[in-house]
Amino acid sequence: MSRFSCLMLVIILASVFSLKAVAGYSVGFIKVDTFSNETNEEIPVAVTYPTNVPEKAVRFGPFEMNLAIGAEVAKGTFPLVIISHGSGGSNLGHRSIAFALAKQGFVVAMPLHPENNYKNNSAEGTVKNWKNRPKHIKTAIDALLLNPKLSPNINIDKIAVIGHSAGGYTALAVAGGMAQTNSIIELCNKKLLLKERMCGLVKDHKLTPAQIENRRDQRVKAIVLMAPVGVLFTQKDSLEQVNIPVLVMRAENDAELTEPYQSEMIAQNMKDKEMLTYRVIKNAGHYSFITPFPDAIKSEAGVAGEDPVGFDRKAFHKRLSAEIVTYLLRVLK
Repeated sequence: MSRFSCLMLVIILASVFSLKAVAGYSVGFIKVDTFSNETNEEIPVAVTYPTNVPEKAVRFGPFEMNLAIGAEVAKGTFPLVIISHGSGGSNLGHRSIAFALAKQGFVVAMPLHPENNYKNNSAEGTVKNWKNRPKHIKTAIDALLLNPKLSPNINIDKIAVIGHSAGGYTALAVAGGMAQTNSIIELCNKKLLLKERMCGLVKDHKLTPAQIENRRDQRVKAIVLMAPVGVLFTQKDSLEQVNIPVLVMRAENDAELTEPYQSEMIAQNMKDKEMLTYRVIKNAGHYSFITPFPDAIKSEAGVAGEDPVGFDRKAFHKRLSAEIVTYLLRVLK
């Protein structure tokens, strides 16, 4: 571990105990619908932000949250964070992290990736999806920076992306990671017992070899990867352009992604190790990074609501949110 990583780990661990449970801001909330000219898709975006207007209990489907809907943004300029959900996920799937960030003075945009979400997952694992996901993030950033309600309060020099699973791939791609699907095809054909769902497409000959030339979005200054898909970055020079702070959090008991082809691959291929902070979350499962489900629908959530025996997701999310808040406050300088 580099000196930078050691220092960041000390800072992060200290933050878990030092951050106040409730910050000075309430959580404002609006929805922003935007359109990607690059992918020809509508992208709904949920946005949280700091406000001084008191929150009220609101319900979105089965989820009850305390929000100030449509409230005025607090005075000042704030960092912008984009959260990319995993394959088949929801743009509210990481709301506990978004709310914690808003309370600490961040604007947070959560796009719903078209054709790779809980409503429509038709593009899951396809070349089209790997190509389009990073473009969705660019579109979301563009939309926030043009939004008259929010843009005056966004610090354009402090933008970060957080991603879970396929969202972790997305964040790396936005940071300039050069991806290729050949590695998935080769690995799935060679390791026949791999548990990766993407191997199903390979076996059905639905995933074709492709080089994905992702353009580095220079506006993004840091990324956070939670149980990320890393197998598309197996080439040694695939992360050569990634020269910003990267926090990688690997789930120790990940039942969806096989190491060393995912988080370990990313850590191995990062050229500037001084920029890398690498954490293994003890006993965490792949879906442990998703905000805990209400008890009433936990069984309906299937594997997304399950954790390894003995893992307390609710307690973990308090630590996780504090860790991410402190990390981003430190690196977005």
